[in-house]
Amino acid sequence: MQDNQYFGKNLLKFLDQGSTLVNIGVFDAASAAIAAKFPETKGLFISGLGYTYSRFAWPDVGLINSNEIINAAKIIRSNHPNLFLTCDIDSGLGGKEQIRRTCTELKNLEVSAIQFEDQTLDDKVCGHLANKKVRPLEESIDRLSIALESSYPVQVIARTDASLKNEEAFKRLDAFIKVGAKIVLVDGIDECELQDVIKFVNKRAHLMVNIVDGGRIKQHSVDYFQKLGISIVNLSAPLLFTAMHAMNERMKSMIRNSWAEVSENKMGLTTINEIMTQNYRNFLANKK
Repeated sequence: MQDNQYFGKNLLKFLDQGSTLVNIGVFDAASAAIAAKFPETKGLFISGLGYTYSRFAWPDVGLINSNEIINAAKIIRSNHPNLFLTCDIDSGLGGKEQIRRTCTELKNLEVSAIQFEDQTLDDKVCGHLANKKVRPLEESIDRLSIALESSYPVQVIARTDASLKNEEAFKRLDAFIKVGAKIVLVDGIDECELQDVIKFVNKRAHLMVNIVDGGRIKQHSVDYFQKLGISIVNLSAPLLFTAMHAMNERMKSMIRNSWAEVSENKMGLTTINEIMTQNYRNFLANKK
């Protein structure tokens, strides 16, 4: 790539300055194009949930593989070299060698960060749902260490899905930070629990908050989260959920009108083609 301003080491510099990054969750190149056309957008997040929902219409239970995420990252990074890009790789998408391979390939694509969690593969669910199961702490640390080593200088966002009720999440956060994680996340918590996490971490690492429509933390303004000391606000799937709602409404509208054309509240061919053309220009420019 011509310019690695948005590579991992520079993400850490950005956060160290006290800035709060808002990541927009995207699920394919088209959704990334919509997000990226707004100058206010600084970061994109390739969501495992979003990718699984959109590509396969399956639940987020660990059914995708590393090649799919790597290929998505390659296209989106090529189209948008001047945005921070974070990739969700669940708990590594396989064994130790697979973790190493996935992280190395994403590093070679010059992504900014990798989100790495500690859920078990067989029982994986979305982080905002109940009945989550995590790997033993020692195993989680071992796998995270491989991700950290293989990814550097790409940042690894060390995520735990452990419960705060027995302080297991705190034990894991402490261990993640000690092994070298610079950004941490406890997923699926509510706003009261978030306050406890902020106090526990106490600026020893940057904190990310993950927000999903219908989740336990509301989507407040970036100023609200910045005042709390949150470094990254991850809006996991707003475009996907909005798109699915819009498709549902369009179907109902066409059915009501006996499949006649209904033109309100939609983008036309000309507008969408302009966005796609600009993305292709970005891709060609980035190949030079």
